[in-house]
Amino acid sequence: MADKDFKFGAAERLRTALNNSISMAKNPLEIILELAEILGEISGEKKYASTVRKQIKDVYGLALKDKFALDKEIEEVSARLEKIQAAYENPDFDDEEHQRIGFALQRHRAELERLNAMKNA
Repeated sequence: MADKDFKFGAAERLRTALNNSISMAKNPLEIILELAEILGEISGEKKYASTVRKQIKDVYGLALKDKFALDKEIEEVSARLEKIQAAYENPDFDDEEHQRIGFALQRHRAELERLNAMKNA
């Protein structure tokens, strides 16, 4: 009986999320990401949502230049860049660590430029 209740609860959670997302007129890719998060939680596959996110970035963002997918990737890279910038300014790191953090900072800035150029092309 517990398995049947779990399946019904999981299905109800997916139905509710899908109906709410459509009612809110969310971007279809955003809906897919939300459903992937729920499916990953339900199935216990912690990496499922990140796999779907990467596939969306690669196919819809990089290959098809979909604005939503590129915006999501720009948002994620920007968030990481902020954290790296804060670490770069932190005096607690030694010279070698500071150099590696500086390299990561340069790479993230370059990636943001690339993504923005793709988005605006």
